[in-house]
Amino acid sequence: MISVEKIFKERKACWVHSGDPAEPHVELTSGLCSNAYFNCSRILSDPILVEELARLLCSKLKQAGIEDSFPDWVVGSAYGAITFSYEVAKQLGTEHAFTEKTSQPHQMSFKRIEIPKGSLILEIEDIITTFTTVRAVKEAIVRDNPYPVEFFPLVGTIIYRPAKFDKNSCQVVALMKKLVWSSSPSECPLCQLGSPRYRPKEMWDKFIENR
Repeated sequence: MISVEKIFKERKACWVHSGDPAEPHVELTSGLCSNAYFNCSRILSDPILVEELARLLCSKLKQAGIEDSFPDWVVGSAYGAITFSYEVAKQLGTEHAFTEKTSQPHQMSFKRIEIPKGSLILEIEDIITTFTTVRAVKEAIVRDNPYPVEFFPLVGTIIYRPAKFDKNSCQVVALMKKLVWSSSPSECPLCQLGSPRYRPKEMWDKFIENR
């Protein structure tokens, strides 16, 4: 059985703060701070790995019962989840679409494709932290698709890394689940220690240079 955690470590695609205040820490897309990050871009750049991870997730989704009410469409978000959600759709034998980013923070649009009325949609992400993107995808489809559709009561992802497991946890089928804290900058213990914070995808070398 393939180890997703091992893959991330071997490809230097995951990082956890050591506690040294001289080290930077993560500024998430949501604006929150965090002590860890999973850089899925370093994994999803490999088409063979994408295919294998999609196969594993499809197996877990079927175990979770999606075959009882099979999705008509799989939808991913821009940009990280597009190729992965496409591969999941291919392996499930469904249609595929994706939302797009807008100029507004935490907002998506859905205007390239029309999904037929009453279609059942399964949302697939590469990583879930705060459900901000999950909600934005659903809101975009509800707002922009010309026909009303239905949504599967769960979401599939490679990594689920919340600050705590709550009622949303049962809605997530993930290949790897890790508890990783996040907080506002005003309450962040690493900010208070003087640790600089960076957007990880833009400054990834700073996070892994001494690892």
